[in-house]
Amino acid sequence: MKKQHIDKLVTLMNAEGMDAILVCPSEELKFLIGFSPMMCERFQGMFIKRDGDIFYLCNSIYTGEVELVLNDTRILTWYDREFMADAVHNLLADEGLHGAKIGVNSSAPAFCLADISEKSGITFVNARPLLEEMRIIKSADELESLRISASITDKVFSDVIGFIKPGMKEAEIKDFVLSAMVEYGGSRPWALVASGVNSSFPHYQGSSRTIEAQDVILFDFGCTYNDMCSDVSRMVFVGEPTEEQKKIYEICRTSTEAGEAACFEGAFIPDIEKISRAVIEDAGYGEYFTTRLGHGIGFMGHEAPDIKLSNPRNLEKGMCFTIEPGINLPGKFGMRVEDVVAITENGTEILNKSTHEMIIIGSRG
Repeated sequence: MKKQHIDKLVTLMNAEGMDAILVCPSEELKFLIGFSPMMCERFQGMFIKRDGDIFYLCNSIYTGEVELVLNDTRILTWYDREFMADAVHNLLADEGLHGAKIGVNSSAPAFCLADISEKSGITFVNARPLLEEMRIIKSADELESLRISASITDKVFSDVIGFIKPGMKEAEIKDFVLSAMVEYGGSRPWALVASGVNSSFPHYQGSSRTIEAQDVILFDFGCTYNDMCSDVSRMVFVGEPTEEQKKIYEICRTSTEAGEAACFEGAFIPDIEKISRAVIEDAGYGEYFTTRLGHGIGFMGHEAPDIKLSNPRNLEKGMCFTIEPGINLPGKFGMRVEDVVAITENGTEILNKSTHEMIIIGSRG
């Protein structure tokens, strides 16, 4: 269990007037205790009280498994023969939490919370910002793992350029990328490979389109190394790109580099997005840049700090995040150039080293 992070969370919780925080099975729970049980409809989670006391509440089918991990933590158990809300009501009464204000993490099941709240008079509130704040500043070891994770994606992108050829399915290329990340030491690999019109969908999930002799392919992929995430986006052009494609790519590349140049310790986050977005808006494509500029990254692929106009915060040493402006033209194509950026003791560091130059591969049969 990460005591220093728990202690920070307790401080944040008290500042917000919460009586406890509930962390249900999730990446957030795994970060804190190194383990996350399977989540089903049976209510369970770790409670951290404002005095630092911790207990885990779960159904009996999970008790033995949880005890192996939390052998020095109290485990409170309820059983299938009981009504969940009644059982939890009684257990939380013994903990002095009736009528309490309890923060919950991102995976807490609403249908369980509703029944518990009605029975016990508990007010459940959003504690995700506190859980993000707890880990927003990366340690030196975490930063080094982020570097290695980013380097794995750089190697894979270099390899996949030589693998692509017309006639392949998106799925073949995606499988290559996923396998290569594992071969280079990455874990939990994920990948988006979007070609042609599919590249205009920011979170495209398909994989059936065939790569054509003159095509555009958007890559967005990452993995973990020592549980720290990577996330990179690059473009590949099969055959000579059109003049419109060249123009849009240059705008996106320039926007990314302008945003990265605006990142330094103390920089005001909304100003970073304004600078990057202005490149796209001044070129006449502002309406096609529909996403935030970036998101924090670390133990989770998306965490604090969001790099967007509505986040009035300054960058601090130890923060890591993406810069990923994009232009998505409906019915045509989309483009994005994304890097992970870290604010370190030595200044701003771009963790991804893959080139931003346009990559064009020949139309090989």
